[in-house]
Amino acid sequence: MTKILGLQLEHALINLPGNDMADFPNGLETLKPLLLKFLNEQIPAAIKEMAEQILNRITAQQILSQENGPIQNLLLTLPLNLGSTQTDLTLQWSGRKTKEGKIDPDYCRVLFYLELERLEETVIDMQVQNRIIKVTVSNGHGATLEEAAGQYLDILRENLGKMDYRLSGVSFVNPTNEKERDLRLKPSPFSEAGSYSGVDIRI
Repeated sequence: MTKILGLQLEHALINLPGNDMADFPNGLETLKPLLLKFLNEQIPAAIKEMAEQILNRITAQQILSQENGPIQNLLLTLPLNLGSTQTDLTLQWSGRKTKEGKIDPDYCRVLFYLELERLEETVIDMQVQNRIIKVTVSNGHGATLEEAAGQYLDILRENLGKMDYRLSGVSFVNPTNEKERDLRLKPSPFSEAGSYSGVDIRI
């Protein structure tokens, strides 16, 4: 998906051998470079505005995905059709990096944000510690959602077990009081979520 959106465009341009663009035509068949090319053409103002909005959203994802010391942060927003409803799915990954530069799947945090037609604002916070997963679902219909989801928890636990993960529990939160109010808001960008500080020593 990141390749299709063109999120790696700048990285690919920087790593081109010399100034040779001959080996890069396939890389141009992704959304971001095609939008940049499209905006240089003579197009109606309304269409140009829509294209700029899409381009800005892609660029924002690149800016918000960053490294902070040994911590890797990734953000991805995707359009999603659920029946007749069109919404966005926002995912945020945060975790320490492996030697290969990827997020460690044993210790990480994944945040899902959805705006649903009937359930409205829904935030799912998945925390992974030593391949043990704790899930918190924040939604204004917490009690109803917990009852509906109950029948699927065993299936979730079983499928996670097949991937060598263990589900420690799923809790449902109704963000109505002052302490829970922030859970109703869209997750803050990683750049505002606090920075990493410390000293890493390898012995």
